[in-house]
Amino acid sequence: ASAEQTASGQMIYNYEPFEATGEMPGLSVFYKDEHGQVFHTYSTYARGLDMLVGAYNLLDLTPKGRNEVQIMDWVKLHDEYDGKPGSGCCRS
Repeated sequence: ASAEQTASGQMIYNYEPFEATGEMPGLSVFYKDEHGQVFHTYSTYARGLDMLVGAYNLLDLTPKGRNEVQIMDWVKLHDEYDGKPGSGCCRS
């Protein structure tokens, strides 16, 4: 996306207009033949990338899976858990 599109929040994502304030995940595969021609052979976005993250595969095997209401609402930073004292090597 151009700087103007990013600043306005209006970008193209998965070939459609999309409102976003930052980067969005996506993966594209290209092939270059012996003549130097480049071919776009595959693209995937959003949930299509899940196979690349091993933790998603494990969560999907559990009884409640990811237990999501909205996409990735289960993800928390280490200091965002309720009632848990902070710990770790990098805390001051």
